[in-house]
Amino acid sequence: MGHWGSGRRVEDEALLRGLGRYSDDETTEGAAAAIFLRSPHAHALIRGIDAAAARALPGVRAVLTGADLAGLGSVTSPMPVRGRDGAPIRPVHRPALAAERVRHLGEPVALVVAETVAGAQDAAEAVVVDYDPLPAVTDPAAALAPGAPALWPEEAPGNLALDWAGPPDPDGTKAAAVEAAFARAALVARVSVPIGRLVVASLEPRAATASFDPGTGRYTLLAGSQGAAGLRQGVAASMGIPEDALRVVSHDVGGAFGMKSGNYPEYPALLRAAERLGRPVRWVSTRSEAFLTDNQGRGSDWTAELALDEEGRFLALRVEGLADLGAYLTQAAAFVPTGLVMMCLPAMYDIPHVAIRTRCAFTNTVPTGPYRGAGRPEINLLLERAVEEAARVRGEDGAALRRRNLIPPARMPYATAVGTTYDSGDFPAVLEAALRAADHAGFPARRAEAEARGRLRGIGLACFLENAGVMPDEPARIAFAPDGTVSVSINAVSSGQGHETVFGDLAAERLGVPRAAVRVTRGDSDRDVPGFGAVASRSAMTAGGAIAVTADEVLRKARPVAALLLQAQEEEVVVFEGGRFTAGGAGAVGLIEVAARAAELGTPLDTTAKVTAPTTFPNGCHVAEVEIDPETGATKVVSYVAVDDCGRVLNAMVVEGQIMGGVAQGLGQALTERVAMEADGQLVSGSFMDYALPRAEDVPEIQGRHIEVPATTNPLGVKGTGEAGTTAAPPAILGAIANALPPGAASRLVLPATAERVWRALQEKPA
Repeated sequence: MGHWGSGRRVEDEALLRGLGRYSDDETTEGAAAAIFLRSPHAHALIRGIDAAAARALPGVRAVLTGADLAGLGSVTSPMPVRGRDGAPIRPVHRPALAAERVRHLGEPVALVVAETVAGAQDAAEAVVVDYDPLPAVTDPAAALAPGAPALWPEEAPGNLALDWAGPPDPDGTKAAAVEAAFARAALVARVSVPIGRLVVASLEPRAATASFDPGTGRYTLLAGSQGAAGLRQGVAASMGIPEDALRVVSHDVGGAFGMKSGNYPEYPALLRAAERLGRPVRWVSTRSEAFLTDNQGRGSDWTAELALDEEGRFLALRVEGLADLGAYLTQAAAFVPTGLVMMCLPAMYDIPHVAIRTRCAFTNTVPTGPYRGAGRPEINLLLERAVEEAARVRGEDGAALRRRNLIPPARMPYATAVGTTYDSGDFPAVLEAALRAADHAGFPARRAEAEARGRLRGIGLACFLENAGVMPDEPARIAFAPDGTVSVSINAVSSGQGHETVFGDLAAERLGVPRAAVRVTRGDSDRDVPGFGAVASRSAMTAGGAIAVTADEVLRKARPVAALLLQAQEEEVVVFEGGRFTAGGAGAVGLIEVAARAAELGTPLDTTAKVTAPTTFPNGCHVAEVEIDPETGATKVVSYVAVDDCGRVLNAMVVEGQIMGGVAQGLGQALTERVAMEADGQLVSGSFMDYALPRAEDVPEIQGRHIEVPATTNPLGVKGTGEAGTTAAPPAILGAIANALPPGAASRLVLPATAERVWRALQEKPA
């Protein structure tokens, strides 16, 4: 614990040997192949669909259109986020198959089922759709402009889905305090940060096999998810069936990042097709489909104003955001740029007054949703750029300005201006550890050496804080089998986080049983406990906390049975003296033996318990150094230091992997990844030939350090860590690029800072 790379992952051997069970590995007997016909337009009316020729082709079993799925509810429903007027966001109907109008490129309009994939593809090409193209709008600012093409004239006039403000301020006193702070400020730093859309690009595309049992009236959906119970809830709601009429099964999942947390149009359509045909139906997304259908991330424009007094202390922060929700509302899309963003403020800084306003717009684009970080990268990037701008205007070192404004540990618990409470943290220690590890003091010498080689070198510092965890309640179940194995059931489905390792180790340690006896189960809504799933960096504190409290309850129930076996009084039994129950000189007995005896007595130790683990606030400081070729603008990250406080570290190897993976994704956002569209909504970056994921050579060696300040709000003292890298890397890297460029050039940078954009920033003359 506390050393990078310690511990072992039990999942890896099977996955590295190709023995994983992913959605496409399932060969359900008798399954037919499904292909979705998708709109070639970003916005169009559907005048008619002629599927006669397709249905007549050999091997074709069905061609379903929107008319065949009449009666299904909306595929997705939003969380009830309330606007400035107090009214909740108005839902819009998202069909499984569009029947009257398509609102984004790639929206499904027909489902073709055939004996083979090739046959289904041929039939899909034979379906004739009569489209009447409409003007499209793909930019949120343009969508809110007068006269813009309307996506939802009745539900969202002017394409405005939500006009939101926070924190809650019923009597206006908070807003007045913000304005008063700005009025007395000696300096106001202003920045604008546009943050483009990102494609999630999980290694495993989405895939699903749907089936229906007419004897029981139950549906089964085999699909990758982040929690089988959560996916079941969304799919059942869209189909208008009770949740217990649907079983969802998720085996191994090859990357999810928030994108696989909710329902999609394909799932209810496939289930209806399976019911209609009386046989399983299987669909596997192509990579091209993934670019057009998977929820995308980010997509927002932000401005910030940071007020400071004469001594350089922060007085107030004012934030305005414009978020692109796409054509439809996914479950948490509007919550990301509103509540999630707000709960990250004021980050590590003592800012007594905060005001934030976000407008959310509909556009003719793929819907957005949570993507690793989900609001945290946006607001931390914005705030760090504002801090750097304040330091620039003051002529002060950015580290010194941060140091002056950090919340000291003596003020924990710290009540924020937005209504949250930081329960723990040592922000000054995190900053100083990062500066030492990065040799911040030695940077001028490194810059001079790079300059001698004809390179521009810059250093970027990013302090960050996240709110980790939503939906604090989570259950777990521990059950004992006659063969001596211990089954630990959770809902959160792993997509690379090492759940089987971490939670199996935790259960074995807590129960005092051999690690080999513990089996962690997840991903089956019939078998496993319900819960909210592996989202928002919540699994360790919620699923882990639930395992801890369930194990404690098992031991409580085991004590009287142990006393019986030891022929002692219950009060004499010592729980887990060296991993076994003891009672004076009466010997010792292990939990497995106690569980077997309890089962014989008809009082099994099988236990389900629930934890309530409120939000935690992981934080850290990352430092990046870059070198830029001024002739080409090519930028290389040459050094990266990550100092993180994720509370108690359960498995250092897993934490290291999480931070490194997040940094790689954050580097992609900072330097290479960009969703590019034509004005009519056609996707320009629709493949990996055009959408630039970072390569292994782009990611530097990452020096990691832990500052372990245990959380006080959950039994394990853990804080989330899965999104730290994606949150910290963009501001650290962009800050380093800005630091390397001449004064004035940095203000012209936007993400991603591609070689072309960096080169242009160097060439353009300041206004």
